[in-house]
Parts: sequence; C-alpha cells; structure tokens
Amino acid sequence: MPVPDPLDPLLAVTHPDPYPYYAALARDRPLYRDARLGLWVASSPPAIQEVMRHPAARVRPAAEPVPPSIAAGPAGALFGRFARMTDGAAHARIKPLLSDFVTRQAQHACSPAWPDLKTESRAGTTANTGPDAVDVDHYLYAAPVHAQAAFLGFPAAVLAGCARDIRDFLAALPPAAATPRVAAGHAAALRLTARLQTHLDDPQASPALRELRLEGARAGLGPALLAANLVGLLFQSCEAGAGLLGNAFVLAGRRGAPSALTLEQAQALVDTALREDPAIHNTRRFLAEAIDVGGQRIEAGATVLLVLAAAAAAQPQAHWPFGALAHACPGRDLARQHAAGALRHLLHAGANAAALAARFRYRPLPNARIPQFSYLENATS
Repeated sequence: MPVPDPLDPLLAVTHPDPYPYYAALARDRPLYRDARLGLWVASSPPAIQEVMRHPAARVRPAAEPVPPSIAAGPAGALFGRFARMTDGAAHARIKPLLSDFVTRQAQHACSPAWPDLKTESRAGTTANTGPDAVDVDHYLYAAPVHAQAAFLGFPAAVLAGCARDIRDFLAALPPAAATPRVAAGHAAALRLTARLQTHLDDPQASPALRELRLEGARAGLGPALLAANLVGLLFQSCEAGAGLLGNAFVLAGRRGAPSALTLEQAQALVDTALREDPAIHNTRRFLAEAIDVGGQRIEAGATVLLVLAAAAAAQPQAHWPFGALAHACPGRDLARQHAAGALRHLLHAGANAAALAARFRYRPLPNARIPQFSYLENATS
C-alpha cells in the first residue's frame, strides 16, 4: 500500500520517500504561507536564493541570537561566536578565513582514528560479533567529529573527548532541554573552547593554523573568535555527518554492498546518498524587516523555511544540501571523504548493513535526516 505524502515539509524529513513530494513542492509551490506550521516556505531554487540574498533575512532571530536554553552561560557565548550563526560584517570577516583554512589544511590532513565500535554498554564483552544497532547509532554521531578533529590536527587520544563534548553541546540546544543537559552543554563548551584555544596557540601548530592565526590578527579578529569557529567546524560536522554516513550505510545495506568495501566503492555510495537521500533537508531565515520575494510581501518577524531538499530535487547537481551563497558550507569535499572512510571502516568491522537497513526509523528532527537503528516501537524521541 502506497505511503501517503507528508503533510508538510517538516514531516517530510522523516518520511520513507519524500522526494516525489519535494519535486512537486519545488515545481508547484515555490513560495507559500503554511498556516498550520505558522511559517513561510520557500522550496524552489530561485525562491530560496532570493530569500538568502536579502539582507533582512537572518540566520537567527534578531531578538534571539542564541537558543534561550543556553543563553546564560558558556555554551551561549560559544554559539554566539559561530560564523554559521551570524550575518553581516561579523560573518563576512570570519567566513573567508575559515574557507581558506579548510583548503590549506586539507593538504596536510591525516586519517582519523575511528571511534570504538563497541559502545560503553558492550565495552567489556568479548563476543566476536559485529557492531549492533546501538553501536551503529553511536558511531554515526561520533565518526564525523573524530574525522573533523583529526583534520584539525588533534591526536587520536582526544578525538573521543571532542565527540562527546559536541554531543553534549548539541543536546543542550533544544528549548525543552532538561537542566542537567544544559549544565552538561555548558561544561562541554568550556572544554571545547579551552582545547581549541590551546590547539590554535600551539607553537607547533600546522602551517594552516598558524596562517589562520596571522590572518585573524591582521583582520582584528581575536583568538577567542577563531577558536570558537574551529569548534564550529566540529559542531557543523556532527549531525550533517551523521545523516550523510547513516543514509550511505542504509544504501549500502539495500544494495548488498560487501564488507570488504573499497574506498572508491564507499565514495560512490556516499555520492549517491548525497544525490538521492541527502542529510540536510531544511534551514531557516528570520526576517528583521518586511521583504518582497517572488511577488509576495512577507512581514517583518516572519520565519521562512528554506526546503533545501526540494531545491535539490529540482537541481540534483547543485549541492543544495550544503547550502548556498554566503552561508554555503566550505567543507563539502571534506565531508564526502570523511563519510566514505567512516562507511568503509563500519562495514569492515562487520556491521550488518542489510539487516539494519531492513528495520530503522529516522530521528524526529526538523532539519536533518538521520537514521536510527536502536529504538522502541512507537517511541517519539
């Protein structure tokens, strides 16, 4: 029996096959007001680009530069320094430096030490079995941060700590985050900030990091801002990387990929996932002023949901899952490489992709499409 189309773009993120819906949305409803969601929705490439280009369309609400759950503490201070979460002059000064750093660092990056594929609950077991559903869920989130931290030049001994801290930081962001999670997020922010500051200041830092330090000083950007945006590279890698790796893993299971996967085969699966089942489906813009877009007037204070997955359905080769224009992610090729390496390691370790791909759900997230293999039936989180 066919599965009905999703009711709206937010529900589409966890739908079994939302892509026909996305294609119709981009074709038939390029820009509209969704009364049920209380949002404007832009779904076609021209409409999304027009919103993105407008100076009144911001990545955060003017009255809420950081999530309220973390505003009063170290996590809020860290979040507020991310270039990804700022606009205007502040963003324009730091973003080119980060993009140049990523390009230079890629010439000297080393392969990561991938996460342990036995989670803490199974760490003491000796059974010769491959990773189970819990292990794979943990790995999806940890592996992209391990890879990004190794890319930044961190030794293997601290990669797991970086991944744990990023997870704790992420868990503190939702409005309904419980007090213990928020406290853990603040503590993680302090550790991440200190670790990246020390790494940036290290006299033996990589040439790319030393150049970033010099360019930052010339631009009048303090070390705290530079260190925060190195944390931001870890932060950006986590959910997007988990989705890309997870969707490639599902694809590997459905296609019967061998456990002895070559790097080229892994890369092909990752690239197919990027085209056919990308990780990032939505982003938002918050209007500081009323704007005219696509022949319609959108009032100040409105939120516009930018359905990147619908734009990707209309333009499959345009890399929409990595954003566009000023806030486009500079690490597309890096993310592809990291996901391919992580996928190959996971399959080589004996993860049963075919069995896991036969039973999973998507995490109930509004923007990122991330498979979840260990869950209770009818669970909502």
